[in-house]
Amino acid sequence: MNEYVKYFMGAFFGYLNEPKRVRKEKRRQKQAGRPAFSARWFGLLPWALRQLFHKK
Repeated sequence: MNEYVKYFMGAFFGYLNEPKRVRKEKRRQKQAGRPAFSARWFGLLPWALRQLFHKK
């Protein structure tokens, strides 16, 4: 248990010691790598419905 607390506190204070702009950049890069919300939760269904109703 003590090792877990040490790890957690080290990670927490390491995060706090990073500059704010570095934290924001990491967060932005993480979000850019994700698929859209609808694709994550519902798969291809939203895309298929969009293709069905938005024919040109």
